[in-house]
Amino acid sequence: MKSAKKMILATLVGVLALSSIGFSAARAKSSKKASNLTRKFSCSSRNVTVQNLSTDRVRLTDGNGKVYNLKLTRSGSGEEYTGGGVSIHIKGNDAVFTKNGSDESCYMTGNGNSSSSQSSSSHLLRKYSCDGYQDVTVENLSTDKVKLADGYGGIYTLNSVTSGSGEKYSNGNVSIHMKGNDAVYTENGKDKSCSLQNSGHGSINE
Repeated sequence: MKSAKKMILATLVGVLALSSIGFSAARAKSSKKASNLTRKFSCSSRNVTVQNLSTDRVRLTDGNGKVYNLKLTRSGSGEEYTGGGVSIHIKGNDAVFTKNGSDESCYMTGNGNSSSSQSSSSHLLRKYSCDGYQDVTVENLSTDKVKLADGYGGIYTLNSVTSGSGEKYSNGNVSIHMKGNDAVYTENGKDKSCSLQNSGHGSINE
């Protein structure tokens, strides 16, 4: 009888231990979730902050604290989001903010990972994890050109190409199509799914 009780007790302890390990692993995995990309722009008459909520939605906050939830729309190049009577078209470090039919030119001044403002000449730098093992870094050089480091020593200059939505850059052999916090990296015809790990300002060292 005592041996049976010991076996039951040992089994319960084992189950609890396995549950604890599984819970810890789940917490560790969730803690690695990529942060949302946040970009700050200085426009002609106001400052706006754009936070990517998903691949096709952003939250825009203007200088008065008013919040707009915008949805991705089709554009020839760059990212364009509209909703609530406003829109913003982002291409690299520049953007056009539109409210009530009036356009304002904007330039990027900072991002959510930085506590201080950056100069307009500072380049947006985004790091993606592709298929869970390859790190790809993208530096916006201008509104229509990026530099890409493939994580294995290869560095490429890519030009903007037309895409239905999001930002797409290519040199004919290597391309990256970025939409919000996600991207598709293509090399030699092979696609890799990527997720944004972090963003900041800086440059890729060759």
